[in-house]
Amino acid sequence: MSKHQIKLINRELIEITGVTEVLNYSEEEVNLETELGPLFITGESFNIKQLNLDDGELVVNGHIMSLDYSENAKGGSFLNNLFK
Repeated sequence: MSKHQIKLINRELIEITGVTEVLNYSEEEVNLETELGPLFITGESFNIKQLNLDDGELVVNGHIMSLDYSENAKGGSFLNNLFK
């Protein structure tokens, strides 16, 4: 298992490692799978600055309001949502 870390800077930039999949993304939420389980991020004006799933890295900027680790992650995969 690789490391999973979160670095939050002024609630405006979040750097996450240990990301295995981005399940859902919008300007108000990011739902992703990490090495340690699902992570749901809410906020405003989100923009993915960097995504490298080979290295497990994600960088998002915007106004971060909350981070929630949950076994019942909201959303679902992008393709599953597309075909609902």
